[in-house]
Amino acid sequence: MINDVQTAAPSGATAGRDRRQHDRVAGPFDGFRVGALETPVRIFDLSRGGCFVNSTHEQKPGVRFTIKIELPYVGQITVKAVTLYLRPEFGYAMQFVDMNQETASRLEEALGQLQDRAPYEE
Repeated sequence: MINDVQTAAPSGATAGRDRRQHDRVAGPFDGFRVGALETPVRIFDLSRGGCFVNSTHEQKPGVRFTIKIELPYVGQITVKAVTLYLRPEFGYAMQFVDMNQETASRLEEALGQLQDRAPYEE
C-alpha cells in the first residue's frame, strides 16, 4: 500500500501550491462519496496525491472516507482519502491514502493522458 498522508494545512494564499508534490489536472471530474448512500461530488485539481471536492457542505479536517472517481481513459477508480482543509462554502481538499499499486497506476495513466493532451486552439 502507498500511504502519503500530509497533515499540514495551508498557512497562506500560496502555501498549498508551494507544498504540492504532484502535477494537477483541473477537471472537473464526476465522483461519489461512498457511505450508506453514494453522494455525487464534483472533483477539481486532481493529482496523484489528492483532489479538491466542490461542496457547500462543511467537512472537518482529518475525516477519512472512500471516494469513487470517474476518469477518462481508465474508467472508475476507488480511493481512500482524508480531508486536509476546508474552504467554507466552496469545498474541501482531500489527500489520497492507502492507495494500492493498481489504482495508483490507473490514476497516473489517466493523469498522464490528460496532461499530454494538446491545448485547445482556436
